[in-house]
Amino acid sequence: MRGRCRCRLVAAVVASLISRMSPGRIVRLALWAALGLFVALVVLFAAALTAAPAVDDLGVRVDRFARAHGGRPLPLSADAPLLREAVVATEDERFYDHHGLDLIGTLRAIPYDLSHFSAAEGASTIPEQLAKIVYLGGSDHSPWRKAEDAALALRLGSQFSHEQILAAYLDVVYFGEGSYGAAAASRHYFHRQALELDLAQASLLAGLVQAPSLYDPAADPRAARERQIEVLRSMVRNGYVTSGEAHAVLSRPQRLATGAVLPASVRVRLSPGPPFDWAELALAGLLLVLAVVAIRVARVIDPTPLLRPGLLRLAAVPLAAGALFAAAHSIEVI
Repeated sequence: MRGRCRCRLVAAVVASLISRMSPGRIVRLALWAALGLFVALVVLFAAALTAAPAVDDLGVRVDRFARAHGGRPLPLSADAPLLREAVVATEDERFYDHHGLDLIGTLRAIPYDLSHFSAAEGASTIPEQLAKIVYLGGSDHSPWRKAEDAALALRLGSQFSHEQILAAYLDVVYFGEGSYGAAAASRHYFHRQALELDLAQASLLAGLVQAPSLYDPAADPRAARERQIEVLRSMVRNGYVTSGEAHAVLSRPQRLATGAVLPASVRVRLSPGPPFDWAELALAGLLLVLAVVAIRVARVIDPTPLLRPGLLRLAAVPLAAGALFAAAHSIEVI
């Protein structure tokens, strides 16, 4: 009860202070807060980059990890090209355009994640995931760990080629049901070598990487198929396969060696679609207009018991925040 009272008191004080501020001062405070946050992130990353270990031993660590989980490192040529393309298209579509950190993907994903209450979709690169697996024990939940993850990814990207990083990643990434690495997953799910995978098999495995238990084909074949559709959509968007090839995969049931059967899916839209939800974008524009109107009206009205300039300025804050939220939530494609 006391905690609730204190929260209400703090909220009332903040609201009172905001209502007395001019719009210009509110904007300046917001800009200073954003600048302070940016500086704090830069300092955190610089500290992590200084403290991060060297990555010269990547090959040793990958070999140790693979053998500890019943496998052994393999060259990239041992994995089917379709599997490499499916993983890149799904996990890090700008993989060949960056050297560890995808700044474009991160900046585009932040508003999407905040408005969708999700983890960064498309923001965690393949080098970052590799660093988390072999250097951080699979955990990067704290801000410091995430900074370490980014620092290690930057070092990996500067010391190793894209092919070396992708080969190491496919040797250690988890595909579910006890299968670490593409070779083990190919044997487990299809009784095949990784080099022999076709489009249906490669797209299914690539979809398991994000959340193996959630998309487990044995536990939920329909969820696995839905995730496979997302993988194929990414492959079509990035030019790895045609929509006709992807539709051919989805038009018939897919049987796995484990006994699971993925149902056929027809009339699936594989084109990327519009980048925004235009209805939500229009809502964002409307809320922003209302916020501007509230601020302008507050400057010219005569105060009355029901209509005060301070209250109008205060109302403009949630309207502007709602506009930003709606604009971020309108993003459809990362």
